Amino acid sequence: MRYATDYKEQARLKLLDASGRHAKQHGFISSGMADLAAAAGVTTGSLYKHFSGKSDLFVAMINAELQRTADMYGAVDAADPAQVSRALAGYLSLSHVQHPAVGCPLPSLTPEIARADDAVKAAFEEGLQKIHANVSALTHDSDTAWAVMAQNVGAVMLARAMHSEALQQELLNAVMRAGDELISRSKASPIL
Repeated sequence: MRYATDYKEQARLKLLDASGRHAKQHGFISSGMADLAAAAGVTTGSLYKHFSGKSDLFVAMINAELQRTADMYGAVDAADPAQVSRALAGYLSLSHVQHPAVGCPLPSLTPEIARADDAVKAAFEEGLQKIHANVSALTHDSDTAWAVMAQNVGAVMLARAMHSEALQQELLNAVMRAGDELISRSKASPIL
């Protein structure tokens, strides 16, 4: 049986997507290669056909996951304040808090990346800069972009550790208001 010319790349993307979802839900470091392969519905041997080891998989997964987040922000029309606000609200939603497998990798994986090897950290830094560039386009200010990113990621991390949904929502709403205020101020300031 002949496979399509892009079969190997499609299989690799499927592995990255499934392992990314699993890692965001259960942790990457605590998951073995067998767990990550099972999440994709393949054998560990199949995983090793695409990645030389766990660190190589982590680098590829971080690249794919952070690109997805950068693309999400890149698709937002900076000239449409309602669209910018919806993007912020989507990130700071209970759904994002309650379903880490389908959300941004930053709240789930950043602590693990901090303990990873240099290749993983380099991939993280590169992906984070892409996200920052797209958020900067929305805020019209680099410092504001960093502040909004840090607030959002921290809020989701804190909310995930809380038991009370009402308190989670209170936190998310407070950070959303603060983010809207930061963005409004940065847009009102003249750009030098």
